Amino acid sequence: MEININFGSLKVGDFYDRNYLTELWGYKGRQALSRGVVTPASTNAIILFVTKEKQNSATQYNDYINDDFLYWEGEEKGANNNRIINAKNNYDPIHLFYRLKHHTYFKYLGIIELVDFFEKADRPLQFIFQVSPIIDNENPKIFAEPEFIYNGKETEKRSLSLSRIGQGKYRFNLLNLWDACAITNVKVPEILKASHIKPWKDSNNNERLDPYNGLILTPTLDSLFDEGFISFENNGGIILSKNIQPYSDLLNLSPDMKLRKIFNNNLQYLEYHRDVVYLK
Repeated sequence: MEININFGSLKVGDFYDRNYLTELWGYKGRQALSRGVVTPASTNAIILFVTKEKQNSATQYNDYINDDFLYWEGEEKGANNNRIINAKNNYDPIHLFYRLKHHTYFKYLGIIELVDFFEKADRPLQFIFQVSPIIDNENPKIFAEPEFIYNGKETEKRSLSLSRIGQGKYRFNLLNLWDACAITNVKVPEILKASHIKPWKDSNNNERLDPYNGLILTPTLDSLFDEGFISFENNGGIILSKNIQPYSDLLNLSPDMKLRKIFNNNLQYLEYHRDVVYLK
């Protein structure tokens, strides 16, 4: 049977498994598609098979989708890293098959675009891709249409797209800086929020993208911080607004909480938050 890698019969948003794709494309065995990165000789396509929750016996790469961005760790040996990095210049489309858990079907998410990549100590190369948003009734928070309105002008749409890419990269940089929630040390990146210390609306362009003007927080702490119900001293100690103190037990807030670490470059932003945002 002739190998014919054709995506025309696949529908973005539908589910497929490797056995079906093996037969569809004419491979003799599914081992040809068993890797996370597949680069068929018969086409210039790059195919990513990404599993968020992997088997215990598998290499535990930290791969997930958040806000229409795929955060993906390259292969341990990095055999295909250069191919992926140069995909756009070489006109090599990158197709994504994504699933939340091993031994389930993959969802075909179409062609994705590389936004950036980073080196991280003791980890494979880190990649961030923009995923075309599609509606998913089972996981609307993961695959929902972005919530913004534009007037139809290409320049404005482009500006919004660049803004979203910037936010994705900002979150990625913050995760690299903190690795986990800045207070609780929770390491579930899908739920963690990238929170500006000096609010976005008050920051200049450099401050908006400065990872030291940000904290990675769990959702409740993120909301409390954004609304000014909590802030932090220069030594990292938490400050509880009098407006939230009556509910501190219900919210699992303690006056002993503090940031796990403090960078010197955080201090100017923390001072602004205490002076302007915090509800004393």
